[in-house]
Amino acid sequence: MIAPTVNLGYPNAVNFAVENTDADFVLCMNPDASAEPECLAELLAADAAIAGAQIVSADGLVRQAGANPLHPTGISPAGSFGLPREEGSPRETIVVSGACCLLRRATFLALGGFMREFFLYYDDADLGWRARIAGERVVYCPAAVARHGYEFGRRERKMFYLERNRLISVLTNYEARTLALLAPLFILTELGVLAASALQGWFGEKVEAYASVIRLAPAVAAQRRRVQAMRQVADAELAPLFESHLESPFLPRRATAVLGAVTDGYLRLVRSVPSGA
Repeated sequence: MIAPTVNLGYPNAVNFAVENTDADFVLCMNPDASAEPECLAELLAADAAIAGAQIVSADGLVRQAGANPLHPTGISPAGSFGLPREEGSPRETIVVSGACCLLRRATFLALGGFMREFFLYYDDADLGWRARIAGERVVYCPAAVARHGYEFGRRERKMFYLERNRLISVLTNYEARTLALLAPLFILTELGVLAASALQGWFGEKVEAYASVIRLAPAVAAQRRRVQAMRQVADAELAPLFESHLESPFLPRRATAVLGAVTDGYLRLVRSVPSGA
């Protein structure tokens, strides 16, 4: 057992653990999760920079997360929540759940680990995205199963961390041209999220997320330089891994339908513009 003297938050606790071992692989698992017998063997067999387990309910019957979707605006809800447990072969993805995933230590360190300014939430989405940018494999393994006794809900400051970290990830992981092309879509989405936050009672957290990104501007700029310096795969090549239509019981169905339609239409418009225009 190793333990820091202060609460580092989940991402930096993982960074601390990785820095204090010489193991080839490190298994990340939430304290309220438990692995089924073949979970670790299945994750190791994937031979990936990041291999993610299928996260199921405590009774093992339904999914909580797995190959989580990533929208072009960075929104990334738990994938397939509430659906029956699935079978299948490992498949490549862009985001796996941090509730149970195996990290190749050398690659994790080369990627810079989890961003140190994160404290909770979105660390798994950001890391998977950066790994794919660097040309590394991210694999979801349905046969690797972890049971998770977690109750999803809007915990204190959860929306602040989710929104702040999502914005940081978008600003650091995209190429400059992509940010410019997607700017109208980002603005429309932010207006929608602001409206949702006001209706759902977390408007203050959303505004605080913007303020925090501004305060962290030097760290965000430094992270952007690091990510772009290790880029091996262009955004255009990664585009098929993103999903424009999100389905999650934690997102309003009508709002996600509108977002999906707007995203599809806008991306068609962007693709119709000649690259030299």
